Amino acid sequence: MTTSAPMPPPPSQPPTPAPGRRAPSRWIAPAVAAVVAAGAGIGIGWFLWSGPDSAASGTGLDNAAADAAGACQAWKRVPSLDSMYDNDDKEDRAAHYERAVGAATLAQSAARLDNRYDALGKAFQNVSVRLRSFDNVKGTEAEAAHEKVTTLCAELDD
Repeated sequence: MTTSAPMPPPPSQPPTPAPGRRAPSRWIAPAVAAVVAAGAGIGIGWFLWSGPDSAASGTGLDNAAADAAGACQAWKRVPSLDSMYDNDDKEDRAAHYERAVGAATLAQSAARLDNRYDALGKAFQNVSVRLRSFDNVKGTEAEAAHEKVTTLCAELDD
């Protein structure tokens, strides 16, 4: 049977940290706790003061109307579908594309919240599919899709 070696004596001086490393600060834990507490407070406040029809909740008929109006406001600044791709300015073309797709998203949100906006949501969906496919933006069908959205938006203004 073998015997184990005796334990070495403890060092006479504690080890020193490597140069360039700092010891952990004592303020990190309280700072993290304060940030977490502030975030929790904001979340609880939002939860308590947001009713079922408030803007914070994202539901309600007023929000559907606001989404539909926002979609139509953005649509007013979108040129015809075929001219969007004929434009040589890439930044301008990208801005029109993003505006049209964003308007379509808002219209579809309005349709989900209130079925009175179903026709608008479907018309915008048609435009959005055409824009994403890149090949259905010219011709009479594309012009008709653009005109349908324009007409539905004009009816909202009345």
